[in-house]
Amino acid sequence: MKIKSFFWGSLFIGAGILLLLDNLGFLSVNVWQLIWPTFIIAAGVWTLLAASKGTDALERENLSAPLEGTTQGKMTLSFGAGQVKVKGGANTNQLFSGSFVGGVKYQSKNAGDFPEISLKSDTELAHQIVMPWMWGARDWNVNLSEDVAWQLHFEMGASDTQVDLTYLKVTDLEVDTGASNTKIILPANAGQTHVDLSGGAASVIFEVPEGVAARILVDGGLASINIDRERFPRVGNYYKSNNYETAANKVDINADFGAGSLSIR
Repeated sequence: MKIKSFFWGSLFIGAGILLLLDNLGFLSVNVWQLIWPTFIIAAGVWTLLAASKGTDALERENLSAPLEGTTQGKMTLSFGAGQVKVKGGANTNQLFSGSFVGGVKYQSKNAGDFPEISLKSDTELAHQIVMPWMWGARDWNVNLSEDVAWQLHFEMGASDTQVDLTYLKVTDLEVDTGASNTKIILPANAGQTHVDLSGGAASVIFEVPEGVAARILVDGGLASINIDRERFPRVGNYYKSNNYETAANKVDINADFGAGSLSIR
């Protein structure tokens, strides 16, 4: 048996055993908070081992697009395995900028009066599974213009995803996530933001900034759901801020979540 297959096979079996014990009620800890750090550490160890055997480093590619008076934009970000960070902070004359370790497929087209941008991993999923030692090396950092009203769509695979939308004007956010660890800080001053989350075996954290109201609808399945009920008390089928209807800044979250962990605070 190859060492590579034994290493990753053992890791997946161990994770499956932990999930089974958690579903049977034998564990009193958040299993997903244990599994994801373990996977990240294992990916780092395997990356170091691969580097010691002469594995070539992945190349870094820098991309940007001019703002050119754009006031609305749509971006779809499709990322397989690795680490990705998204936040504001693009230069005043840029629609977006970013550095992409591991390669990126970039497409842009006009949809009416605003651009539609697609950023996609240029490595096929099968390739990522065959070579999991490359996961820890893939690293995207994306900065978006804070002067644009954004519609964002994230399609995440086996990734560690950190998104800070605090200073961005995001009207619509769609998150499709698989076996990922995802943390998203929602906008602080965007008026109304609509959020759709669909997820499988994932750990997802939403942070709602102070002063922003929220209305939350969750179809949890087998998920572990943790919602701050002091800020968002249960009202019928929703968790909702007391001032949701009158708040100047608010988020409307619809979550269809399977086995995993969802936290909204």
